[in-house]
Amino acid sequence: MNKVVALIFSLAACTSLYAAPSTAPNGASKNATTKNAAVTDIVNNLVSEGVQFHEQGQYDEAIAKYKQAEKKAPKNALVKYEMAFSYHAKHEMDKALSYAKAAAKLDTKNINENLYSLMGTIYDEKGMPDSALAVYRKGFEKEPNSFNIPYNATITYMRQNNADSAYAWVKRSINNSRVHEGSYYYAGFIASLMGKWPQFYAYSMYSTFITKKDDIIRDNLSRLYGKTKYLVQKEGNELKLNSPNVKQTGSDSTVNKEFLLSLQTMFATDSIGTRKLYDKDSTSAQQTEFLIYILEKSIKLIAFTDEIDDPIQRFYQGLISNRLVDAFIYTICEPIDRPTFAQWLIKNRSEQARLYQWFNREWLML
Repeated sequence: MNKVVALIFSLAACTSLYAAPSTAPNGASKNATTKNAAVTDIVNNLVSEGVQFHEQGQYDEAIAKYKQAEKKAPKNALVKYEMAFSYHAKHEMDKALSYAKAAAKLDTKNINENLYSLMGTIYDEKGMPDSALAVYRKGFEKEPNSFNIPYNATITYMRQNNADSAYAWVKRSINNSRVHEGSYYYAGFIASLMGKWPQFYAYSMYSTFITKKDDIIRDNLSRLYGKTKYLVQKEGNELKLNSPNVKQTGSDSTVNKEFLLSLQTMFATDSIGTRKLYDKDSTSAQQTEFLIYILEKSIKLIAFTDEIDDPIQRFYQGLISNRLVDAFIYTICEPIDRPTFAQWLIKNRSEQARLYQWFNREWLML
């Protein structure tokens, strides 16, 4: 997964070699301003051409353009950043790091998120996680509204098997974005490792809804189904309640256990028609039916358990208050059994449209 977001072009004004003294006559000042503008235009064009080459995988050609731009504007941070980005794509990490560090010494106010994300990634890929994390911390101080910098820090901590720190950083990322699919995916995954069951269900469902990546959808649905089915199993004539072997720590350990117990109790007693929830599912239609039932109950638990104290609660409270729970669940469960979804959609196409309308016009605007 590419950890560096694509750069949005916003070329910072470069320090010109032709700046006029403050005491220069008006005519000289105007000439200097004209020269400055001309240099900026040339640098802009060279960078744009370089980016086009980079996007086509022609990294050497891109670097050649950036070097031309560097000669015109040797103190332009964006030029050095783009150079670092292309060297990183070529896996020339030392050169990439050198240019990234050079860029960081200049005026980086328009490129901080991209620059510090790239620099941390380079350190990480060079096997220097402590340096990577130091860069991410510094970058996040500069850009506290960034979602990409804390997301990258999350990946680094996960590689160190440090779930607590990874979760703390991924929460910073999702607090700054409601549509960054990778952050919500990992939030759900890490929550499952830590036994944060309300967050596991909440973030896994949410990331399934906002993503278009098949691998994320497949992993989320498989994890939601598998971990839930494991909770109660029938052995002979007896039911066995299984609690995942996760060490619970922190102030939320009680609510995590109570949430899990609520699911297990429902699982052991409820039925879908003549089938018990703990019965084995032999078809994709039965798997879908099971998951729809479980997720509906989970949403209610997430929305109305005060002790959860997580901003994602508002999303599920909104689904309930707008009567969009069914539309949400059928939409995320579509890949499991498309015929079941198609039958629902024939009667409820307007409900799915209403779901997306609420999500885009209200939820994302809050």
